[in-house]
Amino acid sequence: MTRFVLVVAAMLGASLGITAVAQAGHGLLDHPAQPFAPQAPISTEVNSGGKGANWELIDTIVTGNPHTDLDFFRQGNTTYASVGTLGAGPNSGGQTIVQLKKGKKINPRLVTAHPSASCISNAGDALGLQHDVEATPKSGGLLNARNPFAERSRTQLLIDATDAPGRCHDQGEFGVLGAPQGGLEIVDVTDVEDPVEIGLTSHIGESHTVNIDPKRPHIAYSVTSDLVSVNENGKRENTDPNDSDAFDLDGFEVVDMSSCMNFPQGLSNMQKRNRCRPEVYRYRYPTTKLSLGHTLQTGVYGCHELEVYPSDLLTCGSGSALIGLDMSRAFDDNGTPNDYSDDTPRGKPLPCTRRASTSLSTATGAMITDCVNGKGAGDDDLTVAKWLKGKTQKLRGVRWVGSVHHQGRGAGGPNPAFNSQQDIDFNHEAELSASGRFLISSDERGGGVVPPGAGCNQTNFNLGNGGLHFYRFDRLKRAFPESPKEAFKAYARKRQNKKSANTPKAIYRTPVRTQPQETLCTAHVFQQIPGQNRIFMGWYSQGTQVVDFRERRDGTLKFRNSGYFIPENANTWVSHIFDVKKRKNGKYTYFGATGDFNLGAAGRSAIDIYKVTLPAPPKPAAPFRSDCRGGRATLIQDSRGRPYSSKADCLDEAVKLRKNKRGRN
Repeated sequence: MTRFVLVVAAMLGASLGITAVAQAGHGLLDHPAQPFAPQAPISTEVNSGGKGANWELIDTIVTGNPHTDLDFFRQGNTTYASVGTLGAGPNSGGQTIVQLKKGKKINPRLVTAHPSASCISNAGDALGLQHDVEATPKSGGLLNARNPFAERSRTQLLIDATDAPGRCHDQGEFGVLGAPQGGLEIVDVTDVEDPVEIGLTSHIGESHTVNIDPKRPHIAYSVTSDLVSVNENGKRENTDPNDSDAFDLDGFEVVDMSSCMNFPQGLSNMQKRNRCRPEVYRYRYPTTKLSLGHTLQTGVYGCHELEVYPSDLLTCGSGSALIGLDMSRAFDDNGTPNDYSDDTPRGKPLPCTRRASTSLSTATGAMITDCVNGKGAGDDDLTVAKWLKGKTQKLRGVRWVGSVHHQGRGAGGPNPAFNSQQDIDFNHEAELSASGRFLISSDERGGGVVPPGAGCNQTNFNLGNGGLHFYRFDRLKRAFPESPKEAFKAYARKRQNKKSANTPKAIYRTPVRTQPQETLCTAHVFQQIPGQNRIFMGWYSQGTQVVDFRERRDGTLKFRNSGYFIPENANTWVSHIFDVKKRKNGKYTYFGATGDFNLGAAGRSAIDIYKVTLPAPPKPAAPFRSDCRGGRATLIQDSRGRPYSSKADCLDEAVKLRKNKRGRN
């Protein structure tokens, strides 16, 4: 969710003041998880459908916490989900850990919690305190693409992200006075029943989302959604130490957590904390050309949400632009090119300091790596303006592949210059299709919460309800577009029907199956199923949506809403699949879980576990020959997930797959 200051009704009651006996692993004078308080049952009524779709609500875990993003992980033969919290949660909010599957049996149950959002906090910061989460290593669950290099050993850590001051474990005085910047919390889950925090980080741009490099499980990306103003001379205002943007970052930071993982057996929690000393490397856009909008050019955003691929391609949903970066030269392999476990970021880490928590009643005994107040003069020496004087303390080796430019958030008012059938208002995230042909982005209009962009109805269908936008990968450009028309050339196209010569922009927007919504009706987090052209995603009030796309031989796309699952009063932040089974009749059964939050207008504040059987999905096509040129070949991967070694390798695959009619879906 994009970061807006929105006053949300306080979500906490007197229950947060209850003192509980610390759990065994929290015998370090830590903020303990409270005993789970059973919640009243909620509706199990579901509006579901899709041609040939068979849906089942397996279970609902009602926590009363407003849930956000989730990630799946595995310990032994058991699959778990960790589900984040928006703002604060009265039932040990933060990371709620639930069991989903044990052995071959789907067996949901609440396990425990990491209470990083179980405290009184500033309601105005609720949309920043969203507690995004990633598990590492990626022991279980589906990645966004096939990745034969992914480390699949037992999960050791959960990484919890916050994008505002006031997180429970480093919040100053109740998250209002003297609260340091947000960042990451590093939580040891080697004993999943008893998670223990072993380290934290604090960043100038904070951490709106966090992403783990699947083949380098010790590398985390701390990703900000900051808006940095750009003045009439094209200068970014975070270069002024006295400007309100001084603490904003247009870029991201890479966190090397090598010291926080792979501990010898038998180490105590205190010993782990003493050894956990993450190093942080900063990447800032070298120019505003990467991320400015083509119409509104008064600011640039951080990456907001990013994805990392086997080839080291990084795709960044940067609000006003979609950015492609090549990270292959950003890591030193230390002489072991086929062993990614010892890779280190190139460049110099920030001179961060190490300090204790500032919290009064909800402190953690883990230490904070403070990358705001570094080792220089003052307490803000790592803000952009002061950091630039050092010059050498940054991540090196990042190559800008190109960008796709959108209109710019809001494009000047409540009615943007281009509606939701014409352009993106805010690029929430960006992913590469399995074929390598297309880049896919979700348009989170109005940040999901601000009308009219975040709303939808059947009569004025084009104002809100942002959708999925598809762009040609071979049209990432380094040159800034001279006009919106030029920027729109990056779009892929969809064919309306066989008789029509009209090929409009390839934009998918889901049908509205509820009453008109003033807010919370737009595309959000999505997941591609590896090896399939099928997407599962959360669409807020429209619940879980399943979108299939066929890649036609002429380069156009055809969309189909293959399924939908809308529990009563849904407000689905995320809906992801943790298991897939192919059936003998050719159909596929998917098992998934959601994070649902109540923001006052709607919501269940629960985790719904479901399954659906659907007809077979479309298969990924061959790459375009143009994808194999211009240095792009080694950035995309074949059907096994292995990056092409050369232009010739890519072209050979394109020809071979076309002969097998893989471009004729």
